[in-house]
Amino acid sequence: MRHFKFSYAFFILVSFILASQAQAYPDFIGYSYSSCITCHYNGLGGGGLNDYGRALYATEITARDPFFPKKMEEEEIAAKSGFLGSKPMPWWIRPGLKYRGLWLQMDPGSKASMERFINMQNDVNLTFFGDKKQTYTLVTTTSYTGIEPYYGKTNTWFAKEYYIRWKKSNNFWLYVGQMDKAFGIRNVDHTAVNRKAITLGQFDQSQGVIAHFTYPDWDVAVNAFFGNGAQEDVEKQKGFSVAGEYQVFEKFKIGGSALSSQSDLAKWNLLAFTTRMGLSKGSAIMAEAGFKEKTDKLANTKAQLGTYALVETMVNVTRGYNLLSVIEHSKSDISKSSSENMKWSLGALMFPLPRLELRAMATNAKTYTDSTGAQDAWALQGQIHVSY
Repeated sequence: MRHFKFSYAFFILVSFILASQAQAYPDFIGYSYSSCITCHYNGLGGGGLNDYGRALYATEITARDPFFPKKMEEEEIAAKSGFLGSKPMPWWIRPGLKYRGLWLQMDPGSKASMERFINMQNDVNLTFFGDKKQTYTLVTTTSYTGIEPYYGKTNTWFAKEYYIRWKKSNNFWLYVGQMDKAFGIRNVDHTAVNRKAITLGQFDQSQGVIAHFTYPDWDVAVNAFFGNGAQEDVEKQKGFSVAGEYQVFEKFKIGGSALSSQSDLAKWNLLAFTTRMGLSKGSAIMAEAGFKEKTDKLANTKAQLGTYALVETMVNVTRGYNLLSVIEHSKSDISKSSSENMKWSLGALMFPLPRLELRAMATNAKTYTDSTGAQDAWALQGQIHVSY
């Protein structure tokens, strides 16, 4: 592995030309919904839900009891899922609101225990249509950042994403503007090893163009990007990525992703292989494993090649209530002795009411080196997500 060349692996993947892109809740392949365009305005996942996505969330994902009377039909529940409930919106606009808050307790039970509440996500979505067939669509998200800086700024409103979507046909979609890069599994946890640590975090949207080709058994997205509009020019990562997915059989998809970019400060090469599989209705397992190569251009040092992996399993107990397990692994440099990090999160993912998600998780993290291992780091998490 010492003589491993990133370019070799990159060539293998491009030859394979299958990459994976899914976001928000890729686990929902367990409900037989494996394509993000089914529920989202962005065919690669994330952002606001379309009308069908809102109805699906209310009728399949959310618990039925005790909020809905037993005599109420699913169609009636779906009809109440709009932004104004059952009152129709004008055809040319769809608004949305998203909030996500996290209660976090570190080292529970110890004298050094600390806890805090973090407002993680405060989004206002506005989607505009140029025609009733939604051939031309403008998607915007305005966000408010709390303590997590948005390129040096805290406690401020900013334009998170803004792009135009052109539906050339059911098989070809074009996106132009500032949006998430096309790479990997866009799971909700932006602190996971396959997100923030490899330039794919909550605020890492980039201006660019995405061409998305989608068919029943496969899809491929090609992305050229030029950095975030709020960044200084020296910080802007400019490059390209390719992402796609192939359905081996129903509820089972495989793929991978490739990305290469650089700024005046650093150069990144990423390579990932992914899989998503539905186990039974509402239950699924998904995984992403990849290489991350970073070159510090200011220090003029050799490229550092590391690895990462994530395995997430969701088991549906009953409608609206699920068990969730997330295992993460990362190593900063595989060519020499370097730290190795492991993390396991286990808990419950619940949708007790329409528009509401709750999480209760316990996490255990461990760091290893060749000579020693640090003490286990334990944490308790409670999360609330309101999507209106």
